[in-house]
Amino acid sequence: MHTGKYVRIKDANGANGTPIVAYSPVNWKCVTWHFQPADKGGYTLKNLFSGKTLQPLQGEAKAGVAMEEQPLKDQQYELIAAGDQQYYIRVKGTDLYLTPGDPGGATNSSIILETKQTGDLQRWTLVEQNPTM
Repeated sequence: MHTGKYVRIKDANGANGTPIVAYSPVNWKCVTWHFQPADKGGYTLKNLFSGKTLQPLQGEAKAGVAMEEQPLKDQQYELIAAGDQQYYIRVKGTDLYLTPGDPGGATNSSIILETKQTGDLQRWTLVEQNPTM
């Protein structure tokens, strides 16, 4: 991925509505997501620390909306191969992709939804982790 950041629950806070942010690579539970197969090729993304998922702020899936932590429900994502062991992560049934809100990769900057862009900003590398904390 362009920024080299991971997707994290801000401040490892398990409360509903906590922002989902970009964070430096660490081997922590709050940056570890289980991709669980769901119906018809989609996945649910379950955070190892909180047991919750990410969804658009207040459930409103549209371009520019930040992501927040919420309980697992019907949120589903698609992994779309982007080459070089990278993937686009799209909200299933939309044309919206997980995107760093800051192209420079500032720590704790929002993860937002955007339509598909050229370049590699929306490409994510999936890294298997066995978190230590």
